[in-house]
Amino acid sequence: MTRSPQPGEALTLSGADGERWAELVELYEYRVADTLQGRVPRGGRRSLADLREELLGAPLEAALHRRLLEADREYLAHRKSARPPQPTPAPVPPPPALWDAPLGGESAESRAWQELHLLAWGDAAHATLRTYLPIWQREPSLLTLRVLYTALENAERAGQAGLSGQVSFPVPAVRDPLTDLDNPQVLQVLTEAVVALLVQPDGRGRLELALSQVHEVPFPRHPDDDVLQARIEAAGREPLAPQARDTLIQALRTLHPAPRDPRERPAIREAARALAHSLEPLLSSGPQATLGGVPQHSVLYAAQPGTALDAPDDAASELVICLPGGQATHWRGTDFRWQPLGAQWQLQAGEQIALLRPQAEAAERGLTLELPQIRLRAFVSGAYLLLRAQSGPQEDLTRLTSLGRVIALLLDPADNYAALRLTRAAAQLLRVGRIDTDSVSASSADRYAGAAPDALHNFARKGAEILCGLLARRSTPGIQQAIHDAARPLGLGGPLTGHLAAALTVAAHHLETPPSALRHSRVDLPEDGTALCVELRDDPPLILHFGARAVTLRRDFRGQWTALLPGHPALTLQDLTVTRGPGFSLILARHDGWLSAAAPPTNESPSENPERS
Repeated sequence: MTRSPQPGEALTLSGADGERWAELVELYEYRVADTLQGRVPRGGRRSLADLREELLGAPLEAALHRRLLEADREYLAHRKSARPPQPTPAPVPPPPALWDAPLGGESAESRAWQELHLLAWGDAAHATLRTYLPIWQREPSLLTLRVLYTALENAERAGQAGLSGQVSFPVPAVRDPLTDLDNPQVLQVLTEAVVALLVQPDGRGRLELALSQVHEVPFPRHPDDDVLQARIEAAGREPLAPQARDTLIQALRTLHPAPRDPRERPAIREAARALAHSLEPLLSSGPQATLGGVPQHSVLYAAQPGTALDAPDDAASELVICLPGGQATHWRGTDFRWQPLGAQWQLQAGEQIALLRPQAEAAERGLTLELPQIRLRAFVSGAYLLLRAQSGPQEDLTRLTSLGRVIALLLDPADNYAALRLTRAAAQLLRVGRIDTDSVSASSADRYAGAAPDALHNFARKGAEILCGLLARRSTPGIQQAIHDAARPLGLGGPLTGHLAAALTVAAHHLETPPSALRHSRVDLPEDGTALCVELRDDPPLILHFGARAVTLRRDFRGQWTALLPGHPALTLQDLTVTRGPGFSLILARHDGWLSAAAPPTNESPSENPERS
């Protein structure tokens, strides 16, 4: 089991081959220890097997070789003891095909994928309808609600055996006591009924058809109209006095509903048209059944290699998990663990525990996870779980961009990485009330200069996240004072402390200005470091210009977004990528298909610090 270094700890570096093999042996020991304690090793059991195979063929020193054999002996003994007794061998079935969907049907994974996204879409539809209800309730005659009620009633009848094809339900009259549409409880039931209809396989089509029928025929002809007309004509032929004949005809009319005012029809048709227009974006955004089923590499711990996801993507807004395939994962800053409880599943998200009930009704198979970092909605279908972040792209991008500005300062090598050392010192002071000056002295920065870029970036990000969390409840003067108190023992001061305190204040209090959204293939980033939000695109690829440089963003052969900067290795875009070189700094934050980019000024010339180029 590996863990990220803390701000007050030393950073492990990648050095010579001997140091590399020593780190890998130590990593193998950690992962074996996790396995012996019943936990899934970080990266999964497959990564443990790959690491073991690499080390067994490696040119190790005698001491490392003995450590490897000792850990491997414990690992093999654990595997042997954990292996259940072998029953009498049964006839070996033919090997399954790579895609094991039943003939003439779809796989359980494909069905679960479609149902999960239908449940999630229904959840979003419920929220959308709640935003419309106050507007519709303010109408004097509640006309839109009456049209929606009528369309729902007719759509439900169309899906019931024996009722399909019968005469349509007419739009109720104003203040109809049987509908009671000004009652909040009735409106809540109406909203839930509409969502329940929409998540049915053909529910959207039935509702759209019912709305068009209301538009065409607001008042369907009553089935007994012909009978009433025949009785009135018969009464007119009765040998009665005119007054008695009129009384008889009036009595016959009272047995049937009174005819509606035809002047209502134009208003009802307009309301049906407006309602269909309002619901069109919602109905068209629903998940579509596809022949391909599950997209490639989109399900964590999937049994099929074609759909299996190697690792969760923190920049994605959702994550689908095959629960029997694993026991834990880490996504969007939260540790998730789960275990079966009979036909149900127990899910632990951080410190919160929830019960997943796959056999419950559709409305009861979704729940909310309120976590310190994020708010999630969880949906379950069979043995599959869908986690969906409730934060929108703009919220995520502004949060990540402000964090990226802090990281960009920490990656500055000036004065022996003074900003990074100051951040670690501030974290130590806030945590334990004192600073270990030896661990954050100028000589301690030698390890940073020789660290791999990814390792240094991850270390700086971890430190920035921890310090922002410690400063989140402090006021702006309190943050400034904490940075100044940490800088004094290190002999640091000047603009550095002010710049770092300002960046930490914005990141800790989420004060970053939302970036402007653009849809262009070539974008010039502002020289003052202001962030821009751009939609990622493949053809043509997105090119960002900043100063005399340009970075190209496109998908690689694996379908992952990469940033290509001349003179630098290709960077795989994570949720947050920060790179710094001589005379420039670049922040790239990603949320699904949207990118927030900023190039804050570095106040150094390209000739300075050439070793970082």
